[in-house]
Amino acid sequence: MSKPCPFCAIGRDLSDEDLVAYRSENCFVTPTLLQRSSNPGQVIVCPVAHETSLRAPLAPLHVELFSVAQQMADAAPVAFGAIGTTLMLNQGAPDQILHHLHVHVIPRFAEDNLQIPNPDRSAAPRGLRLQLASQLREVLRANEHGR
Repeated sequence: MSKPCPFCAIGRDLSDEDLVAYRSENCFVTPTLLQRSSNPGQVIVCPVAHETSLRAPLAPLHVELFSVAQQMADAAPVAFGAIGTTLMLNQGAPDQILHHLHVHVIPRFAEDNLQIPNPDRSAAPRGLRLQLASQLREVLRANEHGR
């Protein structure tokens, strides 16, 4: 029997609800477990439903997934002091461990020398991930009130 998908548990509010920085109707955003020291604030945008690739004919979900990813890319400079972002989606990548569709939103900084895959292999402390989620939530709330 395979292990339960941790992204499905988060998406269904069964674990780590406090790490969810944003939630739309069908997607959620959470800081990644492996935070790059040179790119703090990396998040993933995941569908709530267990989808494994873009191949499925789920056009409305794909639009929502990338719309939320764009919102996170817009918020990253304010939330984390980034000068830009890189969006990335793994599909069948050799180092991919969790098979749940997700888009990485990686804050970019001058001379950060972004490396893929992530060379920082140790898990970021939960407190750091809570802080990053809180910073992002704050910016998203301000953006929502500013509209």
